[in-house]
Amino acid sequence: MKKVFYSMMAFAMAFAFAACGSDKNDPSPSPSPSPTPTPTPTPTASVTEADLDAAVAQYVDGVVLPTYKALAENNEALNNAVEQFRKAPSDAAFEDVANAWLDSREPWESSEAFLFGPVADKGLDPNMDSWPLDQVSIVAILNSADWAALEWTGDYDEDDEDIEAVQSVRGFHTLEYLTFKDGEPRSVSAKTGSTDPNTLEYADANKDAWANYMQAVAALLRADANTLYKDWNESYNGGKSYADIFKAHDGTEGFNSAINCIEQIIDGCADIASEVGASKIGDPVSLYEDGKTQEAIYAVESWYSWHSRDDYTNNIYSIRNAYYGSLDGSVNANSISALVKKVDEAFDTKVKNAIQAAADAIQAIPQPFRNNIDSSEAKAAMDACGDLESLLTDELKPFMQKILD
Repeated sequence: MKKVFYSMMAFAMAFAFAACGSDKNDPSPSPSPSPTPTPTPTPTASVTEADLDAAVAQYVDGVVLPTYKALAENNEALNNAVEQFRKAPSDAAFEDVANAWLDSREPWESSEAFLFGPVADKGLDPNMDSWPLDQVSIVAILNSADWAALEWTGDYDEDDEDIEAVQSVRGFHTLEYLTFKDGEPRSVSAKTGSTDPNTLEYADANKDAWANYMQAVAALLRADANTLYKDWNESYNGGKSYADIFKAHDGTEGFNSAINCIEQIIDGCADIASEVGASKIGDPVSLYEDGKTQEAIYAVESWYSWHSRDDYTNNIYSIRNAYYGSLDGSVNANSISALVKKVDEAFDTKVKNAIQAAADAIQAIPQPFRNNIDSSEAKAAMDACGDLESLLTDELKPFMQKILD
């Protein structure tokens, strides 16, 4: 997920209305002391270059490619559901779009351990998943029907504010905003007819523009998902597929060895573990503890659909999938996990347990997260994700770097 930061003035304009997160008292605990670093285990059994090559190939063929294939297929289905809604709006059609959105979210969030290569270089991550949204600009586009405002041109530059502004009015979360309200699919029967960005409702006055906005966003999501899959599976920038580049690790795109690729895999896993704990959960918690309840709620990703916990859990499963070399929770014989187990079974178990502990801690947060930001379970999930990130960075990566010694 690409996080977008706005000035406090802009934030206040977008989100100035009364809300509350939880009726629990804020305990405002002191920070936990830093744990004593654990010595890095030393590999003791033989692993060959061919073993490492096989692990890299399994990661690509057994994890990345099928995940991106599912993303492309599910976004095609999402686009179709939105098109059906556009043709015949109804509560049932809203529900169909909502279900298709949830189906599309799963492979995306399960891909966040590998946000490198095309997804980063072409700005596809923030195209599809920028958060928080610029609700004021979304409503302005809805009123103007200026769908060209959803696209940018030229080379991607993550520091380009104009591109960033475009990315904050499209993608999964814009479609979520237009599809869900308070954790449920929207209704075609307006209750208040509100045009305020914070309480906006579908109504007769905006129904055509609403459906067209949904369609424009869904089509862009489909295009980005297809680009991502084709870059990995067919051709990247007119050359070999990114899958072939990564598996060959012959210096192209900076990958010079199998170990270099495995370092990238572990770095991607550590990055998303840190993001989930420190940002996706941690940012709302910090804001809440500072007394900024409103801001805390709006910092929660996927709060319109109340899908935050499952998003974050799928982020952790993306780590599991990368380590296991599979998508179904089984450990592939050519996975990084299998290599680690070959030389140190206890350490492999430690990594597996840390991954599962993070997923379990996230699922233990009372639902929805937006109403339980100050819960002890949220802080426990932050800690579990932090422990996982430290294990991956401080122990697993050095372990793998020495595995051929």
